[in-house]
Amino acid sequence: MGIFIQGCSATKKRQNISSRNSNILLSGNVLESVKYQNITDNNIFIQKAEIELITENGSENFIGSIKYEKSGKYLISLRGRSGIEGARIYITEDSMLVNDRINKKLYFGSSIYLRKKYGLDQSFLPLIFGDIILDKECEVEPVKCLENLSELDCQVNGVILNYIIDCKKRKIILADQVINFVQQGVKLNYESFLNLGSILMPRNIEIENAQNDLIIKIRIIKVEYPWNGSIKFVPGKGYEIIELI
Repeated sequence: MGIFIQGCSATKKRQNISSRNSNILLSGNVLESVKYQNITDNNIFIQKAEIELITENGSENFIGSIKYEKSGKYLISLRGRSGIEGARIYITEDSMLVNDRINKKLYFGSSIYLRKKYGLDQSFLPLIFGDIILDKECEVEPVKCLENLSELDCQVNGVILNYIIDCKKRKIILADQVINFVQQGVKLNYESFLNLGSILMPRNIEIENAQNDLIIKIRIIKVEYPWNGSIKFVPGKGYEIIELI
């Protein structure tokens, strides 16, 4: 459960999704182009990712996979270097379940637990994919580019999100979160982008939570996008049940 407490991609399917009007990417409306490239507008299956967890006690390395349904469901599998699955995490809009397969325990709780512990609740998880999250006011905010970069500040559900946008790629390269206007939240940096048909996705993601002295580095290795599968979570049979509070 330790991981939870805290360029070479080839897509299996590369369907043509330019029917969504790829001309958006070439338009003068930078923000509209950034929104167009949001990965979570479709299902996605990150088949393999290298994950490094860095805390004050040292670092650990894992191999992971992430399945996402655009209805807002996530299924995350974490394995050690030996390939043995240690945990499977299921997240919906209002709940979270974790199979700890090593210790035969089933953890359950509200998705609010994510924000309390790690600064990102379920509605902000698309940031991990490099997606931009906006409110209505920000959606009409003019984006001004200076030396190919633009800064944009948004307030979403009481959380301030400070973005830096690469105006050429039409992708965010940094997202900085401020909670309750004063408390520093999670900072996400994105580098090296994968080309998934007509949109881009960050290959390297670094998530830093200064409050918990936690850094998570993710390197995407293999992606299927769009993905036509579905998510199923089977709780561990006979596992000890523990509430996350």
